[in-house]
Amino acid sequence: MPEEEKKAEQNYLLQMRKNHTKQERLGKRSDIDRVFREGNSVSVYGARLIRAENGLAFNRVVFIPARKYGHAVSRNRIRRHAKEIYRQEKHRFITGLDIVIVFYPGSEYDYSKRKEQMIHLFSKAGIIQA
Repeated sequence: MPEEEKKAEQNYLLQMRKNHTKQERLGKRSDIDRVFREGNSVSVYGARLIRAENGLAFNRVVFIPARKYGHAVSRNRIRRHAKEIYRQEKHRFITGLDIVIVFYPGSEYDYSKRKEQMIHLFSKAGIIQA
């Protein structure tokens, strides 16, 4: 099977799966640093999104609360909410991107407000397909 067909099939399977797979996580420090160095940034109150091309048929994403975001419980809650929102909306995204989302303290949102904030951030970054 040619390489392009493999990538197309892999992309199709990833879009069909709603879960956030290990392959879709941006985990290496060097990859995250590259996104910060080379990526384009957009921000809304309380969050910033940095995106860079990755040359793959799928997106990789990481969610980072800023250093002084509060206690571990609040940092983990923001991560869980963000992962769930991403998981629900990822079928609308353009592919081939590494995405870093940084959350800043001072913006305590419930789940529905956080979802509005993130969708606004995604559309402002131009990564959601119409």
